[in-house]
Amino acid sequence: MDNKSAVKQYVKFAILYAAIFAIYNIIVLLAFTEKNNIFWISYGFMCAGFAVNIAITLYTFRSEIDAVFMGIPLLSFSIFYFFAELFVSVVFMLFKGFAGVTLTVSVQTILLLAFVIVAVVAMMTKDAVEGVNKAIEKNVRTIKNLSVDVKILEDQCMDKELKAELHKISEAIRYSDPMTTDAVAELDELITGKVKELKYHCNSNAKSEAMQICFQLSSFISERNQRLLLSK
Repeated sequence: MDNKSAVKQYVKFAILYAAIFAIYNIIVLLAFTEKNNIFWISYGFMCAGFAVNIAITLYTFRSEIDAVFMGIPLLSFSIFYFFAELFVSVVFMLFKGFAGVTLTVSVQTILLLAFVIVAVVAMMTKDAVEGVNKAIEKNVRTIKNLSVDVKILEDQCMDKELKAELHKISEAIRYSDPMTTDAVAELDELITGKVKELKYHCNSNAKSEAMQICFQLSSFISERNQRLLLSK
């Protein structure tokens, strides 16, 4: 979504929430003529419910990955909390003469804190997923770059035997697992270093040394894929 579309979307949501909040205020403030501490406490928690729902909605639309808790999107939990708070606040407003301040504050605080816990866990999970995705993207870029480097050497190579080996290495790197773990960190460094050595020997027309590097790379890539497979 571009900035222009995002602004239009935010404006629409702002108008929608403003209309809902206005309707809520008209109904509540006019329907309840007698307003005591219980009423205003419940009204305050309901306003907080509106603010929380708006914040979560904006957070959700600005995020590329959904924040979820137990498989349920955070935005859905926000809507559940909103209507739960609406129901509870109206109940306390209706029975303001029977409910005490302690009960009113306790119930609605627990409801709010329960949602806060869910929201924090969902956001932490989302951050963890984004971290993994960024690591994968970085590894994919690294692998693509190595594959391209070898492919360039292949295209420039005039020796058929070496050219065939370079093609094998390029394809092996290209289709290797983009994930990385501590178990293959050392191999990743070795592969990167060997590709640099390969470039040097190919540019120096040192066929035998380049062939030897190709055999080593093939072995390292195969070992790397096997280790990653065992770690899953």
